Amino acid sequence: MARMSRPESQARTRAELVRTARDLFVADGLANTSLARVADAAGYSKGAVYSNFRSKNELCLEVVELIHVEAMNGIDRLRGRNGTRVGRLGGVREWMRANVEATGRNRLDFELTLAAQEDPRLRDQLRANRSAIQDALAGLLAEIAGAEVSESFRDAAKTVFSLGMGLGVQRLADATIAPDPIMTLLPGLLAGAEGLKDVQSDPAHSSDIEKRSNRGSASGRGDESRAALLDAAVTVFRAKRFDEVSTTEIAQRAGVAIGLINYHFGGKRGLYLAAAEAVSGDFWDRLQSLRGPAVSRLIRGLDLYLDTAEEFEGSPLALSTRVPDVELRAIQQRQSDRLIDALMLEINGGAGTPLARTAVAGWLAFVEGTVTEWLRTRDLSRVQLRELLVASLFATGQAVLTLAPETPLSSRAISALLDRSQLPTETTEYDE
Repeated sequence: MARMSRPESQARTRAELVRTARDLFVADGLANTSLARVADAAGYSKGAVYSNFRSKNELCLEVVELIHVEAMNGIDRLRGRNGTRVGRLGGVREWMRANVEATGRNRLDFELTLAAQEDPRLRDQLRANRSAIQDALAGLLAEIAGAEVSESFRDAAKTVFSLGMGLGVQRLADATIAPDPIMTLLPGLLAGAEGLKDVQSDPAHSSDIEKRSNRGSASGRGDESRAALLDAAVTVFRAKRFDEVSTTEIAQRAGVAIGLINYHFGGKRGLYLAAAEAVSGDFWDRLQSLRGPAVSRLIRGLDLYLDTAEEFEGSPLALSTRVPDVELRAIQQRQSDRLIDALMLEINGGAGTPLARTAVAGWLAFVEGTVTEWLRTRDLSRVQLRELLVASLFATGQAVLTLAPETPLSSRAISALLDRSQLPTETTEYDE
């Protein structure tokens, strides 16, 4: 067996420490678990712990990330199931029951929530993770209902999640409390969300329903074939360069006639660019759907970017403005411009000053370059990388204010800056 490199060895040590800390936090509580105890249980020296984590706070961030990944994987498994609506709801009930009855996990969630009051980084991460779980639950409920995700499904998911957390906390004091209230409410919440999904659509379009239906099925089939070709192109170009792909391969994967590539896209090149637009558009749509406080959305947005970067690593469809293809670069530059506009609206409440826009554009370039290096080396954990990117944005904002103190800031930006100015020091420990 080949000997592990130093980065690989460090990554394994770090992962083992995080898993051990998670198990101890769940079994004995956050306050009752010291770094020395984590080191001993994992079979390492305390120095090994401090070489990976400057404080217990930083270890907690990694544990929070591990718990989040496990929770999202649980929801993904539920989404991947087939079966009847009743059967799938039964699966959701069992998953929820297991979570409500997980006393150790619920105690840790409660302790982390209390600790987050003194640690803005932990608070932002918990907000982002819980919001992501609620969105995933909304997607699951909508899937079971056979509908598109809407605000009504998000509200239902938020209700289920909040009730679950509340019952979990109550069970810390009274283990006789059962999770039955959620089980009873779930079908009603789902039915209510279904009842609202059509009400929330634009009433101005209702008069067009009959017109659309009378056009026949040809348009629908055309839309389906176009979508199938786009999906196939994204899949193929994710792994291959443009000149390595044939139109025959794409058409066969899509299950449509090869002539439809010319009909819908004007040829292979047009389909290639449309696939790049689809990847960019999907990323933008997911960003736009994020809800919650500004920093929470920033963290989740970075997570989406990291997910996309990993998925399209080495692909010509990657979200990169550094591609040699002029037309691809133009697509990615339009995406970058949209991101700058969105960040300016969040930070300045408007278009922003030339200095601020230039600084934010530089930060986006920093994100792209840093993530590219991370994909190459994996020297940092995902949490460390995300912390670096968030901290660098705040540093960029502070640099702008130093050079131009009159730069306008939105109330959200002011609140976030004040929050981050109260970060705990490196030596702060939750149990000291």
